[in-house]
Amino acid sequence: MSAEASVSNGRATLPPSRLSQFSPPANLPDLTPENKSLWSKTRISKWVNDEIAGRRPGQIPLKQFFNGTDTAYHIGQDGVKITWTGFPNKTNLAEITKAFGHDDEKRWMAADMSRDIQDEYLEWSLIRDDAQNILRVTFTCEGPEYWEFLAERQIDTAIENIYKLNAPLLDEVPPSAFFSIDPRDTSNRAKWRYNPRNACNSTCTTGTITHLAHRANTLGDEINIAAQATVLRKERHSDKLITDGDKLIRWAKFGDPGRNSDPRIGYEINQLARQGISISVADPVGLYIHKFDTGNFRLDPTGDGDQGSLQRLPHGTFVFQRGDISKEQGLRLRIQIPDGVKNAEGRQLTVSDIYDTKTQRHIKYGAQFADYITMGVRAVAIPGGQPAPAEYCVGSEKTAVESFADMVPMLQRKIAMEVTPFARL
Repeated sequence: MSAEASVSNGRATLPPSRLSQFSPPANLPDLTPENKSLWSKTRISKWVNDEIAGRRPGQIPLKQFFNGTDTAYHIGQDGVKITWTGFPNKTNLAEITKAFGHDDEKRWMAADMSRDIQDEYLEWSLIRDDAQNILRVTFTCEGPEYWEFLAERQIDTAIENIYKLNAPLLDEVPPSAFFSIDPRDTSNRAKWRYNPRNACNSTCTTGTITHLAHRANTLGDEINIAAQATVLRKERHSDKLITDGDKLIRWAKFGDPGRNSDPRIGYEINQLARQGISISVADPVGLYIHKFDTGNFRLDPTGDGDQGSLQRLPHGTFVFQRGDISKEQGLRLRIQIPDGVKNAEGRQLTVSDIYDTKTQRHIKYGAQFADYITMGVRAVAIPGGQPAPAEYCVGSEKTAVESFADMVPMLQRKIAMEVTPFARL
């Protein structure tokens, strides 16, 4: 959909206006009115304004990125939807396929091994029983900044949510485990500082997860990519405009090349900017599950994959615990066969009894679901302007954030030791 078409839809026929404030991701109800205002001013609005002013080293002031609380626009527009698959594309890179092979089993295994691999703004953790059956797998795309803010401003709400979302796995874990604690004053919660990489939110194999933990999976990164992609870039030796999404990231030095997400976001935003359109991230600013396609999944109580014995999955197998998937704003997805669903022999069925009719395989890895999850963000637009002059590249085509090849030895060791994905809580 073009920006012009999206602006003409729905409530966008109303006069342009400014947002009173930015909302929490998916309009989550956690924050008090005062803290909602602070979230808008001290987080989202500040990050957007920093990008506009070019306050980071190497950046320039932006002419086609705007703050919706300062600049009037058609708030009711549908916006421009940008989507990508949630499965980490880096498992398809040459270094990984050389080390582990290119078949589905190997890429699923690799993606399940570490949260540091799950870099498409979607992360997950699962837990298995003694027979290695998956009991539960939970996906999240909530940015760590929101939880840091919640824990800073409303520590009791944050703690209550962590326990509720991960119940009953954390029932015996003290709340101090989620924080960095002053050892000289451990009982003083006013001195507790939330630790986004705490032990209950950093692995793939405990089944416990609260929000994103990968260093590049943040709301700040989302805003940075959208903002910097509004800058048109040209090659120094030829003045040729750069339009390829991967080259934009490498040569403009924002985002992470090789991912499904960052080059896609950069490419779509840059396309709009080349038309003279001014852009911002749609409110509520967040990273979202736009869609989860469950059409290929069936319950196999016999375990033999016989088409005649496959059943529809029971209600409650797929539950969105946070966000609003009906608005393409899913934040947290839990997958678990409800208690009491048994086969003819009386065995409680598990996630590993789910059969994918497309791949003709039972579920052995959480990553198998990621193939069917579509992630996305929305941009809002002010059309009718002129594109700003193109700027020369600040990087080179060979520039990359990091070499994924550096991670291969760690992954090989984990497979050899069978630490993951078969570790048990």
